[in-house]
Amino acid sequence: MKGSSPILAFEDQEPGIQRVTLNIKALYPEEFEREEFLNRFDKFRSSDPIHEEISKQEGDEVTYQTECIVPHKSNGHPTLLFVAGNPASHSVYEKMFFASEGKEGLRREHRFWRILGKADILSFPSISERESLDRRNRSRKTALYELSYESRFRIGLAVFYTMPSPASKAWAGVDGLRRLFGAEALSRIGECEKRRMDRTIRDFVSPNGAVIALQKDAYLGLKDSTSPNYSPKAASDGILVGRCEREPKVRLFCTPPTRLLEGKINVLRGFGEQILA
Repeated sequence: MKGSSPILAFEDQEPGIQRVTLNIKALYPEEFEREEFLNRFDKFRSSDPIHEEISKQEGDEVTYQTECIVPHKSNGHPTLLFVAGNPASHSVYEKMFFASEGKEGLRREHRFWRILGKADILSFPSISERESLDRRNRSRKTALYELSYESRFRIGLAVFYTMPSPASKAWAGVDGLRRLFGAEALSRIGECEKRRMDRTIRDFVSPNGAVIALQKDAYLGLKDSTSPNYSPKAASDGILVGRCEREPKVRLFCTPPTRLLEGKINVLRGFGEQILA
């Protein structure tokens, strides 16, 4: 993942991890806006010690790590790209999507991987539950790049907003980013992120693959004008299906939020069947 805009610049750092540079001055032309943002960013960053490990601010730049797993290999299966709203700080720090869940000291495997298996989307039969969680994460990441898993799809994982969110409830998720940047500035960031995602969809998914958005803002950021607007009920009922704006041949599906998805495995399974039909 490479590219740049006046606001954001992206650079591959290692497999699955990228370095992003945010130009504060380009985002906030007025000095008072920059000062207000930096005050918020200090609170945002210090709310989670892990976030301090993956981000820093120097002068008019904020740099941070983010995640994206897009394999170059092909196996002849249709491509399926999952797009989350933004990363969790601990997953970026641990260098694997959905690395774990649970409070510190009670880390457990993230439900996302169990859900994919139950939905007949993706499983890793060579990975044993007897292995440590860290080892399972490393093995799963290798398998995603090598396509050494069981699936009818070629799987990729990406995020719409690249800035990770700390675990703190005050700053969690895309709502935390909206509080950090403000709605107008986040919208400008979203325009840059959309151009990055458009390139990923063009190069990795198009023309015969599909995108599954795992979060409201990811769906809204990628859909074309003819696609239905987001509603929680439509997502829960499995009928939120549209097209990607820049790649109209690529279908765009939206699931309920990950925390609710385990009760809606039939939705994810149904999307898989539609893609293969």
